[in-house]
Amino acid sequence: MLLLSPSPGRQDPDAARDLAVIAARLRAGGAELLRIEPSETPALTGAQPTTGGGADQPVTGTARPTGARLTAFGRSLWHTALGTRALGVLDCVVVGQADLIPVGMLAAHLTGARRVPVLFHGTDMWTMRPHLRWLLRRDPLLYPVTTSSFGAGALCAVSVGAVLAPGLEQRWRDTLLAEAGRRRPLPPVPTVLSVFRLDEWEAKGLPALVEAVAEARRVLGAVRLVVAGPGPAPGALHALVAASEHTELHENPGDEALARLYATADLFALCTRTRTSPPVSGEAYGLALLEAQLAGCAVIGPARGGARDAYRNGDTGWTPSDESPQALARVLLDLLADRARLTRAGRQAAEWASACTDPRAHTRAVFNTLLGCEPVVPAPAEDVLAASQPPRTTGTPAVR
Repeated sequence: MLLLSPSPGRQDPDAARDLAVIAARLRAGGAELLRIEPSETPALTGAQPTTGGGADQPVTGTARPTGARLTAFGRSLWHTALGTRALGVLDCVVVGQADLIPVGMLAAHLTGARRVPVLFHGTDMWTMRPHLRWLLRRDPLLYPVTTSSFGAGALCAVSVGAVLAPGLEQRWRDTLLAEAGRRRPLPPVPTVLSVFRLDEWEAKGLPALVEAVAEARRVLGAVRLVVAGPGPAPGALHALVAASEHTELHENPGDEALARLYATADLFALCTRTRTSPPVSGEAYGLALLEAQLAGCAVIGPARGGARDAYRNGDTGWTPSDESPQALARVLLDLLADRARLTRAGRQAAEWASACTDPRAHTRAVFNTLLGCEPVVPAPAEDVLAASQPPRTTGTPAVR
């Protein structure tokens, strides 16, 4: 099979992580995988500007393709054609990002592939160019694969697709589970944690969370708010944190530090705003919610979007009734008033998240969704996956 992925310079971190895990699962299950990075294609088919949680980044220049872009796009198609013609017949061509749909169609027709899944990683389901939507709707070989039922529903008017929940790197999963297994006494002050890419702090709903935590403090007394994620943090975020009582900012924490933040928080909150028109934002899944649960921390998810697939609502996680600070404050007050209840919910969260991130189960899901079959190699996939992943040097949160 063939995997088409954007070149590293044009790849969103979320999409890059998803594709790396999927490629490792395919190899672990015995698939013969070839990977090609068509160059220049996003310059022609780039998405509209987005804010937060998506696989697309703002594209500069005019919306209408220029002659140089058309030339580069034609060159990319030609190079892909030369590369794929030599491969012979393939079972499947996986389009790693919606921008690459035209290249995937060409590769499929050259190799005789009968399955062409198109992977969606975030808000790219809303930011596709019209011609890409038209191709996805018209070509019978193409079908979308999204990370949540919400994403599949958002694309149902274009094409009926499939849902493939994202997986986790084995080393990172093991680190989180190890932190969950450590028993710690409750600190005197309850802690609320939020993790996201720091330049997306507004789209991630941090102003609403700061206001909701302030309301909780008026009733419960001191409540600590910790914000963490890859930076650099904008000046406006520093100003917001400095003006907020009992609020801390952790910029670029490493894996061990981030796992410890998850494990020592009473509650994790991700409050992403869902916006389907520019500037687009939203959670297609919210993998940070799953990471927090693996570390033994109960969660609050966004009011809207695909994050509800990432926790068990009312058991390991809770959802505000709407995106207002008042609705969020009501949930915070209810949960933080009973910290023993949160501790029990955190233990259940770790058990549930461990079961649904099992590497062997995810390998089977990848094969069934992309190839329509079971893995060729039923051996323990976690050892192969761990060996294929380089050590993580920073705790980059997997937010969508």
